[in-house]
Amino acid sequence: MYGLPKTHKSGNPMRPITSGVGSAPHQLAKKLAKPLSDLLGKTSGTHLRNSGDLLNRIKDERMNDKKLASFDVKSLFTNVPLQDAMEAVRRALDDNQDIALPVPKADFIRLVRLCVEFGALEFEGNEYKQIDGLAMGSPLSPVLACIFMETLETDHFLNIVGQSTTWLRYVDDILVIVNKQQDLDSVLRKLNDVHPKIQFTCEQEQDGKLPFLDTLIWNRESRLMFSVYRKPTNKNDFIHFYSSHSQRTKTGVVLGFYLRAFRICSKEYLQNELEYIRTTFTKLSYPLGLLLQLEKKAIKIRSRSSNSNATKRKEYISVPLSEQSEVITSFTRGALNITSPSGSTIKDILRRKKKASNQNSVVYKIPCGVCEKSYIGETYRGAAKRVEEHKRDLRNHQESNAIVQHVDDAGHLPNWSAMSNLCVGLNKRNRQAVEAAFISTISNFNGNSGKVKLSKHTAQLILKNDFRK
Repeated sequence: MYGLPKTHKSGNPMRPITSGVGSAPHQLAKKLAKPLSDLLGKTSGTHLRNSGDLLNRIKDERMNDKKLASFDVKSLFTNVPLQDAMEAVRRALDDNQDIALPVPKADFIRLVRLCVEFGALEFEGNEYKQIDGLAMGSPLSPVLACIFMETLETDHFLNIVGQSTTWLRYVDDILVIVNKQQDLDSVLRKLNDVHPKIQFTCEQEQDGKLPFLDTLIWNRESRLMFSVYRKPTNKNDFIHFYSSHSQRTKTGVVLGFYLRAFRICSKEYLQNELEYIRTTFTKLSYPLGLLLQLEKKAIKIRSRSSNSNATKRKEYISVPLSEQSEVITSFTRGALNITSPSGSTIKDILRRKKKASNQNSVVYKIPCGVCEKSYIGETYRGAAKRVEEHKRDLRNHQESNAIVQHVDDAGHLPNWSAMSNLCVGLNKRNRQAVEAAFISTISNFNGNSGKVKLSKHTAQLILKNDFRK
């Protein structure tokens, strides 16, 4: 578990993240989340996919005698009771029998429960189990939280705000459009009385505007207008033109800014946003000509997407970032979609690395079943795995294996059951040195001195350090 600071909030509180990547149920959770995503919006109809969906649903709203406000659920994921979330999933599946599931419904629900109840995490070297709430970092958590919220909306929240109110929700952020006379403090109290763990805060429009997601919504002249919203903590510290990122990455960032501007901004605010993009990236040494070229490209993309609703899935070839990959991309443009993996992020650099267990890092001995000689080996994967590999080499008569050579030369089979670890827990360099020291001092049939060659005196000095464990 690690924390991400909420830099836009007073006191910079930490958001606890329990990354499920690499955990036992992670891949299963990803598979289960896909069919559940098809349920979103089917229970209450308030679900928002993104800011584009938001604009499409409120752009024609008449604002005569109406005002804007937003509700925010406090720490939604970790406050969703697991039992209530599973009941919401069961109810949604019962109400939507046409949803295609990879396994029978009862088995599907059991698998979802298995994943969300896993809850194992590590912090400061100690292991813990999350006993309730959805884990921040699980692929299932966002969709389960949304399905749970939809059941509360259908049963309670929409009745509290009334039919004349527009209520739209993106995960834990809710936009409402209500009559100006509506007492939102009273509404807030009623919403907070519904469920003891689901508690809201409320923000009302100020000076005719309200931020929601990445959009600043303007309540102007009986209609709504829109511009891009940036939090006060925004520092304009985007990718510099002379950074080591690929050209595709840098142009992709700028193109994304232009596409967002054309998607969100009303015509009254569009030019200000375009000027912001030019000014910001010019300061980061981007050539003005490139910026204007990308602006035209964004216009073409918007025009093309508005004329066609069909989206084709693209497949990419991933190649390491280099000068050669840039050349390949320029020659294959249009024929192949090439991408490069990103490098280390600041989080990767600063995050405390999990110490790998070194109990599998061993120097081991396999004695002969007849004579006094032994085979000495070292591995970082555990002696049991190496023994299995030695057995396989013996079955396949792999002549390069010293154990196979001893069987051929002396006719003696190894005593597998007497295998023992001579030392445990060393790093690679020390492990190889200790292996060489044992080879130098113990009667063996290795056929070589190991990774390093030691005199008996040096070997004895090394083994005096009492590496045996």
